[in-house]
Amino acid sequence: MTDALTIDDFGPLPVRRPATVSDLGGLVRETAAAGQGVYPVGGGTHLGLGLPPSKPGIAVDTRGLDQVIDYPARDMTITVRAGVTIESLQKTLAAEGQWLPVDVPDPARATLGGALAANLSGPRRLSRGTLRDYVIGISFVADDGVEVKGGGRVVKNVAGYDLMKLQVGALGTLGIVTQVTLKVTPKVEDQAIIAFGVNAAAVGPTLDRLHASAARPAALELLNAAAAKVAAAAAGIRLPEFDPWVIVAGFEEKAATVTWQLASLRDELKTAPVRDVTEFRGPACSPIWAALTGLQTTPDSRFTFKATVLPSKMGVFATAAAAAHPDLSVHAHALNGIAFGHLAGDATADRASALLAALAPTTADANGSLTVRLCPPEWKKVLPIWGAPRGDRAVMRAVKAALDPKNVFNPGRLFVDA
Repeated sequence: MTDALTIDDFGPLPVRRPATVSDLGGLVRETAAAGQGVYPVGGGTHLGLGLPPSKPGIAVDTRGLDQVIDYPARDMTITVRAGVTIESLQKTLAAEGQWLPVDVPDPARATLGGALAANLSGPRRLSRGTLRDYVIGISFVADDGVEVKGGGRVVKNVAGYDLMKLQVGALGTLGIVTQVTLKVTPKVEDQAIIAFGVNAAAVGPTLDRLHASAARPAALELLNAAAAKVAAAAAGIRLPEFDPWVIVAGFEEKAATVTWQLASLRDELKTAPVRDVTEFRGPACSPIWAALTGLQTTPDSRFTFKATVLPSKMGVFATAAAAAHPDLSVHAHALNGIAFGHLAGDATADRASALLAALAPTTADANGSLTVRLCPPEWKKVLPIWGAPRGDRAVMRAVKAALDPKNVFNPGRLFVDA
């Protein structure tokens, strides 16, 4: 285990590994008193997300805080320390026939606290929502080293302020999450995936048809040929590759419902401009779900952007993105209006900047935004990491000033410090 690490070439930062919340509180008080920063680190799967740190300090490895505090399975809630990995959490829930139906890339390394901080989600977002929808209680250490609590351990509660929503997506800038209470759901009885190829001109109309379909997929993914090859290799399967685009629809329900939905979709596709329809059923679907989720963190990517657009404009945006750069890998949670694009190891800052500039008009027309999820640290001086400024940035700064007035947590990573 390393005793120091760097974040965006900033550091080295000494790594501290608290075993208790009390230990963590002491570290925060000590570091804050010295005028330094505290950089929370879970599994390190998204350390490249955000801007570079702005002042020296310590990295806090939270993985020692991984205990299950309370699991009343009949109530379908669980309370755990935030350093637990997503994989470990799912194994605990699986023993009772339950799960947290949110997709997180690299679940063996990613911690619950880190997933919350980065607001991670995946294909099932369409039907299952995001982590924000499952958190009913939260605890975090504030800048004075004191543990603050919000929410509770029951699904129906009105205890305290809704601090859970503030921490989700805050990138660890408002405190270090120590404990989370989640509502969970029963495991699904059956699952199926159907994939088919389409040409570029048919992407938009086919997505519109699927949106109006009698079948209600749990996920609907759009991949260009480059992304489909990566996903197929990761899942150990064959996906339609001869067309420039592949659409993947996933279903999860009771077995009879899944059978009906598959039959309905197959019938509707008979008159659609699609080819090479391929189906998977039951356990064969699990590696495909994992591969689709893992596309967010494609290993050989040097530059990754995330776009949010109106779902009705996804066909236009995705095809424009693929046309803007011949080597771009594109995949999207199509009916959620979320897309990711990746450029491989030979990408340059100039190419990345040109790509973002080329996509800016299409993004604006789709009432969307573009942010950079991954790039070399030196590129962050010239690229718009968090996209164009929006009206909510002033509110976010005000929340940061109220909860962390000393700028202790992840300083510089969400905002450029004045």
